[in-house]
Amino acid sequence: MLKRWFREFGEFFFAKGNALNLAIAVVVGTQFQQIVDVISKDLLMPLINPLVRGGNWQDLVIPYFGGGIAIGRIINVGINSLLVGWSLFVIVKLINRAERLLSKGDQADLDSV
Repeated sequence: MLKRWFREFGEFFFAKGNALNLAIAVVVGTQFQQIVDVISKDLLMPLINPLVRGGNWQDLVIPYFGGGIAIGRIINVGINSLLVGWSLFVIVKLINRAERLLSKGDQADLDSV
């Protein structure tokens, strides 16, 4: 019974790839987020900072009843989200195009037979 359970767990975890695919996706997603953060914080924000009074985008705050709304951080998250969305859009478009080209190539191979 225990041996069968370990075999099934091994198939689930390694052979079918469920957990392995998830682990790879997490690592790739983390790396992708780091790339987006660098583009946002080190490339785009320094270009925008001179337009903000006080010179630092992240510290932009709207006073509100003794506290503040961190509008700079909100805008930063918005820009990061747009970058991630745009990047994923481009990646999906490239994958779809590659699949179309491959399927056309396969069709041409079938037509020549």
